[in-house]
Amino acid sequence: MSVANLVFVLGTQRSGTTWLANIFDSHPECLHFYEPFAPAYGIFPYFPDEFTYLEPPATPIAVRLRHDLPRLVDRKSRLFDPVHASRRQFRFEAWLMGGIESWGRRTRAGVPAFAAQFNLLHLNRIGQQPVAYFAKHDPIRLTAIKEVRLYFKLPFLAQTFPDARFIHVVRHPAAVVNSMMNFLQRGRLVEIRDRIDGFPARVGAQPRFEAYRPLLERVARGTLPEKLAAYWRVANETLAADMAAAGSRAYPLVYEQLASDPLARVGDMFAWCGLSMTAATEEYVRESSTSRSQRKTVLDTNRVSATYYRDWVGKVPPEVLKAVESVCAGSPLMAGFAPYYDSRS
Repeated sequence: MSVANLVFVLGTQRSGTTWLANIFDSHPECLHFYEPFAPAYGIFPYFPDEFTYLEPPATPIAVRLRHDLPRLVDRKSRLFDPVHASRRQFRFEAWLMGGIESWGRRTRAGVPAFAAQFNLLHLNRIGQQPVAYFAKHDPIRLTAIKEVRLYFKLPFLAQTFPDARFIHVVRHPAAVVNSMMNFLQRGRLVEIRDRIDGFPARVGAQPRFEAYRPLLERVARGTLPEKLAAYWRVANETLAADMAAAGSRAYPLVYEQLASDPLARVGDMFAWCGLSMTAATEEYVRESSTSRSQRKTVLDTNRVSATYYRDWVGKVPPEVLKAVESVCAGSPLMAGFAPYYDSRS
């Protein structure tokens, strides 16, 4: 894998990054990796955790990451060509690796790293039913990495990979916090569940976030929705500021803008990163943004996107809405959502 044509898809949890990941993955000339920095899978065990702001150059980490990132392709398959596996081959391997991981958990023998890492890197595909398959062909022109743990790492990544580009997906905080609360109640988002109580103190202690200390000190004594709203605000505002400093290498994307006119937005985004729209991607975007079928899994991105984004904000419980208004009302990012919600009928 060449690191000369990297695009990082960044954002917080529940912001639409998986849908965008699938859009990139649907392109036959794009190689996609799903959340390789998840700490539980040990692909980059030396990389700082997501709550740590990583200032460049951080040379020892940069050297290791430049060496290890191209080797991600070796973890995409143990049996077949990791880029050009056929539909039958990929679905067989997905079935096999899923079975190995389930066996390891069921017997408590431990999950082999190769199976867990395969399942992670393909989670956007195998998390759908039926399992998604996106055909590839030569040449592979772009490598996309979708990761929700790098919102405090953009300056480091920009210096470590001078040719890399960055997309920041930001979604209305009421939708994000409401979705996260629903997932937490269902026993998901384990990393957030285990660490969100420590977020205010951990982040507030770092020099980069001095301006947020009064807010973080207040929410440290507050409710879970307030802490999640603070997570949304600090992460997205920091990422937005670092994106602005990256200039033409950065592509800010409001999720609601993507949902309102996905084909136009994807075409513009692809042109920015050097890809042309293909029939395969156009078909996927149309299908995933207009589907009225029942969602089978939490990673199934098919939906009626033009109403879906409104629905999540419209059904926010009063306590969540109050927390979001209290924490995020002064965020400069809120202006970006006005065209999509101010005129609701």
